[in-house]
Amino acid sequence: MRAYSSRRILIALAILSSLAALVAASAVIAEIYVAPGYLRVFEGQTFSFDMGPVGRGAVVADPPDSLLMEIAIGSKVEVTPTKTGRMRLEVRLFNAIPVRRLVVDVVPEMRVIPGGHSIGILLASRGVRVMGMYPVIGTDGLRYMPARDGGIEVGDMIVSVEGRLVSDPRQLEVLVSQAAVGEKPVRIGIVRDGQEFDIMILPAPTDEGYRIGVYVRDNAAGVGTLTFWHPGTMRYGALGHVVVDPQTGKELPISDGRIVSARVSGIDVSGAGRPGEKIGTFAGALDNVGVVESNTAVGIYGTLDAPLPNEYYPEPIPVALSTAVHEGPAEILTVISGASIERFQVEIVKVARQTRISGKGLVIRVVDPHLIELTGGIVQGMSGSPIIQDGKLVGAVTHVFVSDPSRGYGVFAEHMMNAAGLMDRAELAKVRITVLAA
Repeated sequence: MRAYSSRRILIALAILSSLAALVAASAVIAEIYVAPGYLRVFEGQTFSFDMGPVGRGAVVADPPDSLLMEIAIGSKVEVTPTKTGRMRLEVRLFNAIPVRRLVVDVVPEMRVIPGGHSIGILLASRGVRVMGMYPVIGTDGLRYMPARDGGIEVGDMIVSVEGRLVSDPRQLEVLVSQAAVGEKPVRIGIVRDGQEFDIMILPAPTDEGYRIGVYVRDNAAGVGTLTFWHPGTMRYGALGHVVVDPQTGKELPISDGRIVSARVSGIDVSGAGRPGEKIGTFAGALDNVGVVESNTAVGIYGTLDAPLPNEYYPEPIPVALSTAVHEGPAEILTVISGASIERFQVEIVKVARQTRISGKGLVIRVVDPHLIELTGGIVQGMSGSPIIQDGKLVGAVTHVFVSDPSRGYGVFAEHMMNAAGLMDRAELAKVRITVLAA
């Protein structure tokens, strides 16, 4: 019997040793293959962490006072960071095998003034862009190509005629015709690839005056909406999507752009299959409110010349990170008539957890009957209208659903803060947190 008992003990020990080895090996394998997730939250922002099928566990923080924790329903833990820094959440099976990881960066809370102001976008503060050339029929009946022969190229910015600044196509035509009287060569100021220089052009005389044979377009890219501005830096964000050339669909370079105050003089109402638009007017560079420094996939960004007040939100409000945005009621701020900002009720019907930045992280639906009556829903020119939920800036309107103008897309405010360079200002300390499964 003793020999039999000893043999049973040896077998049990062997099994236990094998299990221990298996656990150790599994821990090594898990250490290699369990890739951590990533989350960024503001200080004080509660988030939920799901420990998965292992169930509830004990949460250990280093330093100990960096978290407030509460066990939620099922296997979830509600975590509220109390300090800025980087922390790591880890779920371990049998206190040994990591089965779930999450790296969390806690950044200082950010506050901004919401926008809603109607703005005009100028691709440059001066000049007109050459879009093409054409042959000029002179008074002698012959064809001339003054611009091409003088060295002008498609894409050039014409900024002056004989030293006088040019701001629109009609002004270019008048200045050239005046300067060329007597069939004199005219000095044209050009900006090409960031370099400014003068060239001499000999305009051709026609029955309507002197012409150089260029198709030009002014620098107005249209009307949009300011989303926010940051009081500490005067940095702003607007539109929520990239500015593109309407002819080519390609991103437009903005090296000397401005935003200007605009007024809405009318609304082309949206309908199914036909997106409407705001009809806006502005006086060009005379109404400057800020510079445009970057044109990105999630909007245009730069610096304001002076603060732009908002009567609904005179004080800065918190920015919500994408993890805090949820389905439910919200509001947008935008201008429908003149220059007065109004607020309208919407509903966030979908929140996408994006793996890459885009302007379609949110789906919203207009539920305000007054806005639907005035515009039919979302119209062009509303791009950039701030979306506010629970007293926080959560995003901006970006696109309308062509088939249903009561619905549209929105971009997360977090992405716009990143593009504006405001998130880079957060200083991160180091906090390590481990969640141990019981």
